[in-house]
Amino acid sequence: MGRQLFQDGPYVDPQVANGGNLTNTAIEDMWAGITFTPIFANDAKAGKIYCVRAGGTLTTGAGAQTMTITPQWGPAGTTLGASGAQTMTPSITTGPWSLYFDLVFRVIGAAGANSTCIGTGFFNFSGTLATVSTAICIPFGGTSASVDSTINGNLTFRKTLTVAGTMVVQYAYIFSRN
Repeated sequence: MGRQLFQDGPYVDPQVANGGNLTNTAIEDMWAGITFTPIFANDAKAGKIYCVRAGGTLTTGAGAQTMTITPQWGPAGTTLGASGAQTMTPSITTGPWSLYFDLVFRVIGAAGANSTCIGTGFFNFSGTLATVSTAICIPFGGTSASVDSTINGNLTFRKTLTVAGTMVVQYAYIFSRN
């Protein structure tokens, strides 16, 4: 019999209002991971799958630009595999985006960075609507990391745009598949 995939905690509601405008060209957090995508102390077990979903809008600046997405385990800031710098179609106004990420714990260890996890995901952006081949998919992740699962942690996602634009996070949440 197949798994019914009942969703499990951490049972944190997504924000009920849009996040602020993210306009920095340096790396910046897309949302507060500790608030909206936490993983509580001792919740992880070997084989546990955490899924993050987020979405919002993005207005890109004019001219050639790139975007990089970097998932991190907090509070240590351990990188889980940054994307490459993806060229973005310039001058998109309020285009929708979505982010999907799955993290799997492989080994659970004692206190300290003795647990191992790995995850992959992607960031989708509409590009210029009704134009061939301008939609963007940015894959990221794939780096195995040693983390401390015995303390409260979180998944934080960071973005870097090389040309000023405006990103708005409309929602971000986490759940477990098992």
